[in-house]
Amino acid sequence: MERIRITFEKTGAMRYTSHLDMQKVWIRALLRAKLPLAYTQGFHPTPKVAYAWPLPLGWGTEGELMDIWLDNPEEKEVKADSFIRDVNNAMPAGLRILSIEKLPYSDPALTIVIQSAVYQIIFPDYQNTEDLKEKMTELMSQETIERERRGKIYDMKPLIEDWLCGTDDNGEVFMKVQMAARDSAMGRPDELAAALGFDPFAVNITRLKYIL
Repeated sequence: MERIRITFEKTGAMRYTSHLDMQKVWIRALLRAKLPLAYTQGFHPTPKVAYAWPLPLGWGTEGELMDIWLDNPEEKEVKADSFIRDVNNAMPAGLRILSIEKLPYSDPALTIVIQSAVYQIIFPDYQNTEDLKEKMTELMSQETIERERRGKIYDMKPLIEDWLCGTDDNGEVFMKVQMAARDSAMGRPDELAAALGFDPFAVNITRLKYIL
């Protein structure tokens, strides 16, 4: 049995596909590519697939991760080029595999090894990069950054590990921020945008990569 880690991107209209629907899209694509998927045990076997942290509706990603297991004889090991080509040909527009990596079968789960995530926040119709830097510097100078999530108050400051602001080639102001991405400590860039005084539903957020 082979374990394959897939790095993929989700862009365009696929940003508005829910996590549950994404799971269905992936299974269909993997089956269409005629991969020998391994299945779980029990009364209702399903393909053995493990996803990283769910992506909120409307967010894009340029470096998402998922693991799949293949029931493959050793003499028929997966070739990266053909795997990527066959699955991408079965994918809808906006969903594309970037690379794959073979892992030991018993490696820890993604949600255990992921430590942080890097996000890009684009602020449409906002032109002042220096003002954004000042806002962020002032925010980070506070002893705590209290926010509310699911009715509970928490301190966001320890979840912000690194950040920078800039202007992209289209003249849009952006922030790249690295935030904790662990089960016990999950930073959310939309909540950071709200803390800076922006409407979290008006910014564009992309998860660029994970830090393992």
